[in-house]
Amino acid sequence: MRRATTAASIVLMSAAVMALASATPAFAVTPNVYNSIPSTLPGNIPSQPFQAQQTNEFGDMIKFAPGTSSTLKAVRVVMSSWACETGAWNTNDCVTTPGATFSIPITFSVYQVNAGTPPTKGTVITSVTRVFNIPYRPSASVECTGDNLGKWYSAADDTCYNGFANTILFKFTGLHVTLPTQAIYGITYNTSGYGYNPEGYDNPCNTATEGCPYDSLNVGAYAGLPSRGTDKYPDGVFLNSSNAGVYCPGDTGPTDTFRLDDGCWTGYNPLVRFTVKAA
Repeated sequence: MRRATTAASIVLMSAAVMALASATPAFAVTPNVYNSIPSTLPGNIPSQPFQAQQTNEFGDMIKFAPGTSSTLKAVRVVMSSWACETGAWNTNDCVTTPGATFSIPITFSVYQVNAGTPPTKGTVITSVTRVFNIPYRPSASVECTGDNLGKWYSAADDTCYNGFANTILFKFTGLHVTLPTQAIYGITYNTSGYGYNPEGYDNPCNTATEGCPYDSLNVGAYAGLPSRGTDKYPDGVFLNSSNAGVYCPGDTGPTDTFRLDDGCWTGYNPLVRFTVKAA
């Protein structure tokens, strides 16, 4: 009787293990192979400025989780816009027509990883430039007073903000990009003085109160551990800045080079989502 009961238990346990094994892929394999974007995005998030911190490119080194395939479909990036249609965020007179936007080309690149200590950027796997219509941040709100004067009010999270979080989407349809196990990625765009082809300081917007809108555009950088995939350097990012003071304290590496900056970025990594095609 004991032997019969034991055999029956083994059969039941085997069936349970088989059922679990067959069910696991349906839950584990998704189109998202890396995701550090929170499920609910607040009105704004901390971000990496390009113009204000002399940045030319900003990104990270990541490892991809299993997906439905390894063919890249799209990448979503969170941006933070501090630009006002008239006035400025720091003069407490921001005015924006609801729905108003400004256009800017932004480039997203994926690189191979050169092994080493530290690892370095390798050859380009793919690089896509798209022109995006970025929303201006909303007008200053009457709800925001005192230390919050000049900010806009987000009813969704009952908070006043200077910047406005929004997402952009890079599509890789038709490019047949095969992702490796891990990669370095970078985001770049041009401001008046920075980016790889700066706009210069002689444009009409440089003399306006509100300034040039691209000078008030940042890349969202506020994440814990990603919900999919692995951040290879959770306390670091890949950064190209012309200002040595933007890098972590004690860093003695070169400026104007897209390289690992490690040791002071915990909780402030770029917010991105990589999606692959269906198998």
